Amino acid sequence: MKHLRLIPLLFFGLNFYLRAENSGFEYFKPENIYSFAEYLFNEGQYERAAGEYQRLLFASDSFPKDADSILFKIALCYRFAEKYKESIGYFQKIVDENAKSNLVDEAYFEISLSYSFIDSFERSNKILESFFLNDSLENMDEKVKQLITLNYIQQKEWVRAKDFLYDTDTLRGQLSVFIKAGQNLPRKNPFVSGISSAVIPGAGKFYCGRPADGFHSLVTVGITGWQAYEGFKADGVHSVKGWIFGVVGGIFYLGNIYGSVVAADIYNEEQEVFFRLSVNKYLNENFK
Repeated sequence: MKHLRLIPLLFFGLNFYLRAENSGFEYFKPENIYSFAEYLFNEGQYERAAGEYQRLLFASDSFPKDADSILFKIALCYRFAEKYKESIGYFQKIVDENAKSNLVDEAYFEISLSYSFIDSFERSNKILESFFLNDSLENMDEKVKQLITLNYIQQKEWVRAKDFLYDTDTLRGQLSVFIKAGQNLPRKNPFVSGISSAVIPGAGKFYCGRPADGFHSLVTVGITGWQAYEGFKADGVHSVKGWIFGVVGGIFYLGNIYGSVVAADIYNEEQEVFFRLSVNKYLNENFK
């Protein structure tokens, strides 16, 4: 399937070649390189498009007047290709080398967005707040407020996240849902889980939503305990069978308690992961 997607690209390249051969078409003219780069970008061939945009910068006799827009396109290519460090580097070039460009604001936002995609939420917000908070919150772009809010949500700074929710925010409802969900994630107490399994083997795992594991612990500890009891009942304290099953049963019993504590920790981690995935999905759908 992946190879089939290359067919239009190969056709486009062949067309360029034939035109060059038959009609004097000059592929290396800047406008033609740009046309091919745009084609690649629109086809989702982002890394190849980045290469063509870079070629465009060097194809001109002098540095293009619209170099900032080309750098911006290169940076976007890398962000869409999930090469976030590269994208940050090119967006930063616009900020550093084209300070008067109309794209500086967008570049700052894209830098912070790229940091958010690599889970550097604090750094993302430092950029956003240092550059965009010079204006009043009411005049701040909605997408800036949304990204700041999402970063605070990812950092579990619920109060600060709420500060950026306004009635004018068209997606305020979903962000509020994230805040409430994050503050009220289902949790299992490891101590309660361990104590439950100490009283009734496997109970802690039932408590953590692992009934199969709980049933297995109950049966294993029950069978080994019963066998130890039968051995001691028949031969007293000198029963080999009693000691063997007693030791094995004791190990299973302690393992059952420890496993229940771990099960609670795993349950809590899974809830965190599911929450993060839902926020990341929202981030990708609304900012990519």
